[in-house]
Amino acid sequence: MARVIHFSGGQTSAYMTILLKPQADDVVLFTDTGREHPETYKFIEAFEQNEGIKVHTATYTHKKAPGLTGFDALVAVKKYLPNRTQRICTEELKVMTARRYLVNTIGLKSYQSYIGFRADEMQRVHRYKSAWKKVSVHFPLADMGITKADVNNYWNSKPYKLNIPSILGNCDLCFLKGKNNIIKILQQFPDLAEKWIRDESIIPVSGDYTKPATYISGIRYEHLLNAAQSQQQLFELEGALPAYSCSCTT
Repeated sequence: MARVIHFSGGQTSAYMTILLKPQADDVVLFTDTGREHPETYKFIEAFEQNEGIKVHTATYTHKKAPGLTGFDALVAVKKYLPNRTQRICTEELKVMTARRYLVNTIGLKSYQSYIGFRADEMQRVHRYKSAWKKVSVHFPLADMGITKADVNNYWNSKPYKLNIPSILGNCDLCFLKGKNNIIKILQQFPDLAEKWIRDESIIPVSGDYTKPATYISGIRYEHLLNAAQSQQQLFELEGALPAYSCSCTT
């Protein structure tokens, strides 16, 4: 049975991919939201060049949003902003986009799915449930007892690596990272706010078209950017952890 190795664009899933030694009928799959940090895309390119492993890329598109892809297309189609309780972005941009690509483009309906949850993330392993009956899910890093420290040690020995702190993985300013972390990120990367601010300026609250919607209850990304620019102290991003867990490594 073919293996599908889920590659998030980060060093953990990249390490897992190398350990699994993909064969010709395996699929290494990256689902691109279009909101990844630019360094993530550079890392994927370097990974392919250095390891000789092809990474398939799947991106959300919709006939109602011609010319748009990923997060931009989702917001245009749904006319709704995801939030902590209604995380349609994970389901649509990651889970369903991967599934459609595997079924419609690759022709796979049954396969083994490999996800890069580590041994120090067992709560994520225990919480994960496959949405598909013909898909068996495996967590090889957890099974091998591999932790974040092991992953870091491996990449310290390589001639290339992902040159951003882990908090910048997945969508750069994801609301699940929490307000404080977003402010810290915006101190160093203020240009990342543009798309998120734009989304909040064009999408109204459901049922009340006089009020703009927000990703985070009670505050707008414009306010978070203002807070970042008013801070005197430069905060350290290394070691910062998301405020809330997500499944976007899949």
